[in-house]
Amino acid sequence: MRSTALVLTANACMLVFGIILLLMGSLLPTLALSVVQAGSLGSFPLAGILAATVFIGPVLDTAGAQPVLAVALALIAGSLALMPDCHSYAELAAAALAYGLGGGVLNTATNALVADLRAEGRGAALNRLGFSFSLGALAAPLLISWAGDRGSALKASAHPAALGEAFVLRLMAVGAAAILIPVLGLRFPAPARQGTRLADLLGVLNNPLLWLFGLLLFFESGSENCMFVWTGKIVAGVFRLAPSSAALALAGLTAAMGIGRLSASGYLRLLGSRKTLLFSAALTVTGAAVTYAAKDFAWALVGLMAVGLGMSSIFPTALGVAGDRFPRETGTAFGAMMTVALIGGTAGPTVAGLLARRDLTDILWIPMVAAVAVGILTVVVT
Repeated sequence: MRSTALVLTANACMLVFGIILLLMGSLLPTLALSVVQAGSLGSFPLAGILAATVFIGPVLDTAGAQPVLAVALALIAGSLALMPDCHSYAELAAAALAYGLGGGVLNTATNALVADLRAEGRGAALNRLGFSFSLGALAAPLLISWAGDRGSALKASAHPAALGEAFVLRLMAVGAAAILIPVLGLRFPAPARQGTRLADLLGVLNNPLLWLFGLLLFFESGSENCMFVWTGKIVAGVFRLAPSSAALALAGLTAAMGIGRLSASGYLRLLGSRKTLLFSAALTVTGAAVTYAAKDFAWALVGLMAVGLGMSSIFPTALGVAGDRFPRETGTAFGAMMTVALIGGTAGPTVAGLLARRDLTDILWIPMVAAVAVGILTVVVT
């Protein structure tokens, strides 16, 4: 029961990470900022996530998940609670960086914790954790949209959200603070490498297998972020759709990813991790090819949902396999792999922008090429 409670707490933390990852993108349209300020402000949470991911791994292995999760949740709750009272760009940037740091810790720590707690079924457990992330990612824009629909407006001379958005931000802060209760109250597993010298712990970084897993996640993360950013733009441009109709394509892709992660435990038992990764890569290529060749929106939507189903289980299943390979240095290994993945996630939409200069459908080569790379690397590492 204690293990189940810890896994549920980890899923709640991942839900928070999903919320804050999409929070700034949801808030930017409501903020009185210049285009330049908006663009740079959007990078602060990502910078915080990357910085935390780089450094948190060894801390997890030597100090354990409990203190780092507590600090991360406190940082997120405090920054979200203060955001409505920020009256300058600098204050907003500091708050965004703070909750980004907390988010980076949550992402690595929850994956490492669940991988340790569910050693006999890491892939399935990490897929369910990914589903919690999807729920959080969906919640942020819906909550901000709900606040905007209530007619709230920004103060003319300041950047913080007004009544509606302020309520949502503080509600999110209360939610993050509430999760601190089980984090502080439950008994967590002892750190796997407590008392280990940092130099000894970092020795795992010399293992080439670790970086091959990181490269696999680099391609997958780049593909996922590319499709999240560009799906609506692709269908709107190719099929001359209104933004509201184009949003259905992104909703279909996201829903398919959530369904895939929720049902992953079934086909992981049937196929095993290796075949699941290969099947998922093949499904991603097929879906992207269908979308590329589609002559109408209906077929494009079918293809995009196939892409979502294909991509859904690759990242968490690969993490599960990596957890089996590095059971005593999970935090350090996951931190290194996720750092590489974040670099890929940043590169994917940028490369897509270059391809879009020729034709929007050329962007679909990214998930196809990335899935082929995932398939090749799966054969190498499993």
